[in-house]
Amino acid sequence: MPDSAAALFLARAEARLASLAAALAEASTPREAAWVLCESGGRELTLVDVVVYLREADGGLVQQAAWGPKRAADHVLESRIRLASGQGIVGSCAQRCRPLRIADTRLDARYVIDDQANLSELAVPIQRDGVLFGVLDSEHPQAD
Repeated sequence: MPDSAAALFLARAEARLASLAAALAEASTPREAAWVLCESGGRELTLVDVVVYLREADGGLVQQAAWGPKRAADHVLESRIRLASGQGIVGSCAQRCRPLRIADTRLDARYVIDDQANLSELAVPIQRDGVLFGVLDSEHPQAD
């Protein structure tokens, strides 16, 4: 992102966050909140791919919402992956409750291919007051 684009993006950050907070406040279920996060993240950050995994009662993680190639239609996923806690980069992120940035997935044995192989991945835990609700995951076809 060129410096002028970054400056413009940051100048509008407060308004964007307020809009996101309002949309999340209107969500009546975790699934609706997952769609809000995917759509906002994909659109506002111009991401190629965003998927939100929500945590299940047994600790596993299931894809609930997507932006990018996995999204078949408005609020419809083409296919869903379920990961155990600790499985893959997403599962490792959930287990540690810490973001993971993988610059080259070819060098990380934890990488799980979803609908297509990508070369970089960012997984961020969705948590509040120490309680993990899920993981926001974004992949990109280019390394780093």
